[in-house]
Amino acid sequence: MLLERDGELAALDEAVAHARSGTGVLVVVEGGAGAGTTALLNRLADRATAAGALVLRSTGTPGERAVPFGVLRQLVLPLIAEPDLLTPPPAAAPPIVPGTGTGRSGLTGAAVRADTLHWLHILFAGLSAERTVVVAVDDLGWVDDASLEALAHLAARLDGLHLLLAVVRKNGVGASDPLVGEIAAAATHRVHARGLSRRATAELVNRHLGPGCPDEFGRTCHDVTGGRPKDLRVLCDRARLRRLGAPHWHTQRLRGLGESLHRERLRSLLRREPVLDAFLKATAVLAGQATDELVALLAGLGRRQCEQAREVLAQVWPAAVGQGPAAHLRAACAVVLQAMGDEESSRRHRRASALLDASGAGPEEVAVPLLHVDRLGDPWEIHQLRAAAAAARRRGAPESAVRYLSRALVDVPAASHVRAELLYELGVTELDLRSPVAGRHLVQAARLMPRLRRRAEVVSSTPMDLVRNDPEVAALVRETAAGLGTPREADRQGGYLAMRLEARARYAGLDDPGLVTSAARRLHELDEQRHGASAAERELRTVLVFTAAMGGQTDHRSVARMARQVLEEEPAHTALSGLALELLPPVLYCTDSPHIAAPWLDAARLHAVQEGTRARLSRIEAVRGLTQLSRGEVGLARECGDRALALGEGVESRDRVQPTLVLGFIALELDDAELAADLLDAAEPSADLRMFALHGALNGLLAEARGDLPVALAHHLDCGRVLERAGWVNPAFAHWQVRAALVQHRMGRTAQALAMARTYHEHAVRWGAPTALSRALRLLGVVTDGAPGVELLRQAVDTVETDGSRLETAHALMELGRRLQQESVPEGDRLLRRGRRLAAELMNVPAESVHGTSASARPARALAAGLTPAETRVAERAARGLSNREIAEELQTSLRAVERHLTSSYRKFRITGRENLAEVMGMDGTG
Repeated sequence: MLLERDGELAALDEAVAHARSGTGVLVVVEGGAGAGTTALLNRLADRATAAGALVLRSTGTPGERAVPFGVLRQLVLPLIAEPDLLTPPPAAAPPIVPGTGTGRSGLTGAAVRADTLHWLHILFAGLSAERTVVVAVDDLGWVDDASLEALAHLAARLDGLHLLLAVVRKNGVGASDPLVGEIAAAATHRVHARGLSRRATAELVNRHLGPGCPDEFGRTCHDVTGGRPKDLRVLCDRARLRRLGAPHWHTQRLRGLGESLHRERLRSLLRREPVLDAFLKATAVLAGQATDELVALLAGLGRRQCEQAREVLAQVWPAAVGQGPAAHLRAACAVVLQAMGDEESSRRHRRASALLDASGAGPEEVAVPLLHVDRLGDPWEIHQLRAAAAAARRRGAPESAVRYLSRALVDVPAASHVRAELLYELGVTELDLRSPVAGRHLVQAARLMPRLRRRAEVVSSTPMDLVRNDPEVAALVRETAAGLGTPREADRQGGYLAMRLEARARYAGLDDPGLVTSAARRLHELDEQRHGASAAERELRTVLVFTAAMGGQTDHRSVARMARQVLEEEPAHTALSGLALELLPPVLYCTDSPHIAAPWLDAARLHAVQEGTRARLSRIEAVRGLTQLSRGEVGLARECGDRALALGEGVESRDRVQPTLVLGFIALELDDAELAADLLDAAEPSADLRMFALHGALNGLLAEARGDLPVALAHHLDCGRVLERAGWVNPAFAHWQVRAALVQHRMGRTAQALAMARTYHEHAVRWGAPTALSRALRLLGVVTDGAPGVELLRQAVDTVETDGSRLETAHALMELGRRLQQESVPEGDRLLRRGRRLAAELMNVPAESVHGTSASARPARALAAGLTPAETRVAERAARGLSNREIAEELQTSLRAVERHLTSSYRKFRITGRENLAEVMGMDGTG
């Protein structure tokens, strides 16, 4: 039973009646695939047979599309096989019938075709003279051209015959064939097979899946199939096998099944529509480069055929609800790509790549199809992928470059020199992405290089941070440097490579005591054979100057002079990505010569601002903070450090090293336990020896603030052992030694404290920088009793008062003032006030809030209880009788912070309020 086909069936019955009355009839049944056109044609044949008509049937098929008169033979051969049907028989069989032997020899193709058409008309005229004849032809789109011509000839000559010619014209590219159009134009009756309504769909579902179909289930069936009866039956059969119908009616699972059927329908459609198939495959392969012209060229179609293919796709494979034309086309292309075999896909993508190249497309556009080829064998293809990778890097897309190079590497032989170059390019590109495998690829590339000089070029271009952090790369650098040896003086290129390799080897060995010890000697050698400041020599000198400074074995003036030479020759704009910005500022800090870098640093900052890169701006601010700290401007340095950390938020941990170092030095200079705790909380594990030393000193500072002196001493001594083992004995960075001596002094270990202070003083004398020497004298003065100690403190003040850090001057003045106060010398009050005023000026705080800036100034009872410096300052003022609000105003902090610090102090002293505070701190309550 055909649902909702009453009007169509009535039209077919009327056509059969007209044919029986002697009026030739041409019925055209139209509709899309699966809409029921074949069912209507079958019903017409059944009704005609029941009425006594002779029914002849044929079907166009893709396999016989190229066979001349193939469909016509299907109609005629049954007549030839049963001569009784031919009454009277035609005078002769046409040449299209094999084995008859009646064809006339010597006729041309046109003559044979004309004879065939004439014979066909005579044949059907004779047949229809005795009875009604029905000729039913399914799917004109697949009928061969010769048979179409014959049917068109017959369709024009139906008048007066008891003949009904019924044809099916399905939507598709073939429906636009001129002969198909000619036949359709002669139609006397048209029947259109449309999709079923929602009501009929629900009725069909009830028949197949049981009664009680919910509205949503039926609506989903209709939406998925468009009401096409054939698709509906297939969907229902599959749903029944999966038990999706009554009684549970699994609508959600039905949608997934429908999507699968939708894709399957397109694949079936493509098998019968070669033009659409070629169009979609070309579009899918070209992807984002699929212009109308390129699609037509790749598919081998005309522009008009491509337009027809788009129209047919919209008709026979409708878009989903809410899906636009572009998304609909992409969905069809996805189905096509999925159905394509590997061999066909590779062949078509290769053709697409060659076509794009010939049309003048860019390197990446040419290379994209090659990513989908199963195996690359042509050197041209490898070249295109490398060119695409280079283009991707230029436009700032390293991820795409890695994809191109990785694909090229898959099919390049392991021993090929091309593989070495590809690995090198891949490694360099991965460096842009901070990929952890970049170093491995660079090492593999270098080891595959057949020539030592080329290997040296590759290794010498490796970024410094990679050499420092990847032991395998560092080993390769040393190995290559040893293989290259010392080039001849005339070999400028060899000398350049040797210097770059040496710079990397020494940078990787910053904690190698042998390299640290030899740095100063190597600098003097370079001075003696100086030929000009190449980039390689500047790079090597930068590493050597830093290493010599950390070793502290050379006079600070010589190191400062060498640092100045490097800065005078180093362009400021290269500092943003070079070593100078990382290594030279610490050198100038410990040589008390920050003024050397001022002009160079200002120029570098301008370049950083123009670039606008947060990481580089952060480094510039950190370096500015270090130069401020070198002069003792601790308040300005703190501002620079805070800005540097803010700019560095979200960047890699290595870009936060310098801001952390600056703020860490400030915390150590001011005994700021809160700042130390904040820095340690945000710190990440680092192989940088400077960061290790800082973390050790800050942990010791926090232990001191808690009053846990043994733990503090352990932190400082552990830090010192590592630094001394590496040869880093410069007193400007030996915070551990100063603090360890002071802790031992507080613990009553006077002899150990004095020995450590003397060792620190020896290093400071050898180094000679005023700030370090003053700090050493101050340390000796603190741990030395009586007049000798006072004299050492006076020397500390004299050493730094005219040169060096002003903050160190403040430290020395306050320490001397306190000592003289203890000795009841009137000068002590004046020196203490002077030191506090200077410290306040440098810290940008009121002079009254400076109550000592070193650990030695804090009350012993506060230290023993574990009060932090901030808690100590608040507790002292509370003990003197100040209110919480007065304390907050004096210290320029919040009332809530004062309350928090007091509560913590009460807990640590195990008291209940401020009435006992003066007693436990050893104060009389009057200040």
